[in-house]
Amino acid sequence: KQWYQRRVAITAGIEGSNTEFLVADYGSDCFVQISQVGKVGKIVKAIRDKPDHLDGFSTYTITNLLGADDEKIDVLARQIVEELNSKPPYKSLLLGYSCKKLPPFSTILSVLKELGLKSSNGNAIPPPIAM
Repeated sequence: KQWYQRRVAITAGIEGSNTEFLVADYGSDCFVQISQVGKVGKIVKAIRDKPDHLDGFSTYTITNLLGADDEKIDVLARQIVEELNSKPPYKSLLLGYSCKKLPPFSTILSVLKELGLKSSNGNAIPPPIAM
């Protein structure tokens, strides 16, 4: 039995660097790996807190689990988890990141959407792949 529900991976050429992307769905959690060096590197966890019922906005807790603090990667994790939680079911994010040069956020989010970070019905489940 597989321990993840679904996963998908690709390598994309971004600004002259081969960048590996992996999205794995674990039910209530989603793992995203972005690497240009073939290693996990920095690990960040991003969790959607309960929405504020007064203004309806959600807040997120970003926690660095491994690696040096890097505000840019924290912002990237926040943008990914916001996309992941734009509609129910809500999921937490575990982001692995190891790139020589930070690709543009818009490019990263575009690639992740192509990988199925959000499906057309709002479920955050990547499409199945052959193993």
